Amino acid sequence: MKIVRLFRRFGIAAALLLVLLASACVPLPTDTNWGHMTLAGDPQQILFAFHDRIVLINPQDGSVAQLRDADGNLRYDDQNSPRLWSVQVTGNAQTRFYSNPLFTEDTMYAVSYDTGLFEVDFSNARVENTTGISVGGHVVTDPISDGQRLFLGLSDGDLIALDMTDLASRVWTLDTERGVWSEPLLADGVLYVGSMDHKLYAVNAETGEELWRVDLGGAIADTPVLYDGNLYIGSFARKIFRISLDGQITAEYSTTEWVWGTPAIVDDTLYVGDAGGWVYALGLSADGFTPVWSRQVAGRVIRATPVVTEASVIVASRDHKVYWLERATGAEVRQQNTDAEILSDMLVITPEDNAELRESLLIVSTMANDKLLFAFSLDSGDLRWRYAR
Repeated sequence: MKIVRLFRRFGIAAALLLVLLASACVPLPTDTNWGHMTLAGDPQQILFAFHDRIVLINPQDGSVAQLRDADGNLRYDDQNSPRLWSVQVTGNAQTRFYSNPLFTEDTMYAVSYDTGLFEVDFSNARVENTTGISVGGHVVTDPISDGQRLFLGLSDGDLIALDMTDLASRVWTLDTERGVWSEPLLADGVLYVGSMDHKLYAVNAETGEELWRVDLGGAIADTPVLYDGNLYIGSFARKIFRISLDGQITAEYSTTEWVWGTPAIVDDTLYVGDAGGWVYALGLSADGFTPVWSRQVAGRVIRATPVVTEASVIVASRDHKVYWLERATGAEVRQQNTDAEILSDMLVITPEDNAELRESLLIVSTMANDKLLFAFSLDSGDLRWRYAR
């Protein structure tokens, strides 16, 4: 199966609140849960960062994974109970994770919203520096690295590069005026990053030199996609843009509402949702964008990047629902109700990632503590398990 892992107006106010909190340097509410997921380990399991902790989840049943030694034997605590893979930073009630960790070999780097950067021994689920390394601002986006530098967007206004050999040392800083809320894209030594100041920047990853900037007419809260030599990105100007690698807007397409999430592109077709619950399938060609289909699917914002399979386009919304759409026409095939808002990107895990799985799963994270994760069959949409705090 080929997979890319990739509101109405009154409802937009709630989404805007989170954006303004981040860009205006106002602390997010302590009870806000915006979990992030990635795959980690061998075999691959679900690494889930939320609130003040990071846990490794067994994709077969949604249980917290058990720690094992290098020979695969279970490890036990002082009470002779199996140890679980769970990391919690103690001693600081303000530590909150709103982004995925970064991996280099066996070290995991986790950045909290308000405390800083933590190094974690992945094999032992142990925090190496419990006080955290200050990064000089708040963080709601994933860190990335080129092996020498760690790049991080700050919601307070900067894109920064840290020395991987001394993470307390800042190599360079790019002031973006209004803050970065999306993961930078690194390609051929160039960082492409959108900012809440309406600009998309291209930056030399080694030196921090600004190569160009382009104004997209609205705040940018998503990561650009590089496809066939062009960048594709949406903005709060209610548009999708195609931008050349020298910073020229070469095509644009108007949407009904803001575009908050990163598009998915498969077989020369771009799929994206907007803040009005609309989903768009746009053909890509030298001439620009050609509408294939569009329809209002959800009652509130769709922020998560669509998941695209051979037959379906899957989107999730703040209206508490996950929708399976027919890829060719956009017609709704099925839906699942999570009874909680969905903002985070979804995750797909397949038997190729974990041989003990019998089928591919779609993992969905919500903003409710008692419904943190849902696992659905990618094909049928049937619920397989749930994980709660």
